Amino acid sequence: MYGENIEHALRARKYNAIRADERELINAITYDTDGIIKRRPCFGYSEEFIGELQEHDINVCEPDENPDESWTFTLPPMY
Repeated sequence: MYGENIEHALRARKYNAIRADERELINAITYDTDGIIKRRPCFGYSEEFIGELQEHDINVCEPDENPDESWTFTLPPMY
C-alpha cells in the first residue's frame, strides 16, 4: 500500500543528496586557489554533472581510481 510512496521518497532523498553534493562542489570550485579538490568517496555526483565538469576541462578521478579512495577534481590553470 505504501510501497510506491516509500520508493518515491527514497529516490527523492537520493536525488536531493546528490544535488547538495554537486552544489557544494561548485561552491568549492568557486573559491579554490590550489587547483585540486578532494572529496570523500561517500559523496555522489550524477553522470551529467561529471560530464559537464569534464567538458570544462576539469579532470575527474573517481574513488576507485585513487589510492586514497577519494574523489579528486583537478581544475584547469587560472589565467
